[in-house]
Amino acid sequence: MNQFVFTLKDNNQKAFNSFFWFLFFLHLTAASVVIINAKEQQQKTITIGIITLFLFLTAVVFLFKSKFRFYNYQVLMFVLMVIFWPVQSAWLPAIVVAAVIVFAFVVLKTKSAAVFSEQAVAVKRSLFTKEYQWSELENVVLKDNWLSIDLKNNHLIQVEVAAESTAADETAFNGFCRQQLLNP
Repeated sequence: MNQFVFTLKDNNQKAFNSFFWFLFFLHLTAASVVIINAKEQQQKTITIGIITLFLFLTAVVFLFKSKFRFYNYQVLMFVLMVIFWPVQSAWLPAIVVAAVIVFAFVVLKTKSAAVFSEQAVAVKRSLFTKEYQWSELENVVLKDNWLSIDLKNNHLIQVEVAAESTAADETAFNGFCRQQLLNP
C-alpha cells in the first residue's frame, strides 16, 4: 500500500507571537483595573510592583534581544501572568489564563501534515483533520516543495512542504496521484 506523508510549513509561531502580545496587553489592562479598584494600599503596591516587573522585563528583552530567546521570555511572562491572579486572591482568572496558555502551546507544537493514501487524502491541521476522497479532487501536484491540491468544487489548497518532511520523489508522488485520480 503506497502512502506519502508530508509535514507542512505552518505560520503557527507568528500567530502564537501575536497571541502572546494580545494576552500580555490584556493582562496589563486587567492589572490596571485591579489597581484602580483596589481598596487596600498593600494590594495596590503589589500590583504596581508586578506591572513594573512586566514592563522592566519587556524592556530588557527588547534592548538585549540578540542575547535572549524570545520563547524563554514568553514562558516567563506566562508564568508571571498565572501567578499574578492568586496573589490578588482571584483563582478563576488564574485557571482561565493557565488553560488558554496550555492550549496555545499545544496548538503551537502540533505539526500540520498531508497524508496521501490509496483511499483518501487527509490534511491534518492543529485543531482539525479534513479528509478528501480522490473522487473530490481534480488534480494534485508536488513541485519545488509546494503542494497543490485542486478540488472539483473550485477550491485550491496550496501549502509549502517543510524541510524536515521526508524527501519524496516528486515524479513518483505525482505519478501516484495521477493514478489515483484516474481510478477513484
